[in-house]
Amino acid sequence: MEIHQIRYMCAVAETRSFTAAAAREHVAQPSLSQQIIKLEDELGAKLFHRFPRKVRLTGFGKAFFPRALEVLRAVSSAKSAMHEMTNTTRGTLKIGAIPTIAPYLLPKVLPSFSRKFPLVDITIS
Repeated sequence: MEIHQIRYMCAVAETRSFTAAAAREHVAQPSLSQQIIKLEDELGAKLFHRFPRKVRLTGFGKAFFPRALEVLRAVSSAKSAMHEMTNTTRGTLKIGAIPTIAPYLLPKVLPSFSRKFPLVDITIS
């Protein structure tokens, strides 16, 4: 089972059309249909009743659809978490400053630095 197959299944369920789902997912309609067939084969059940110009979920489709949405939400959440972790600066910044400069320079620059990088711990010596 592939994530794109699950995404395609949800698109068909939401649009109630293979053509509209293919347009929404930016794939050719025959390709989308083939992926849905592969997913149905793997699951061992038909997910859609196919009628001319419309599609309806079968009982299996109705049972699978909310679970498929959960999978897509979980994947999206995982991607967001990884993106957040890789694009967030964190750690410790150790600053050594002489007493004649520290009281004048650091109060001017540290507040804006802390706002920009809230996950960075600052140690001054």
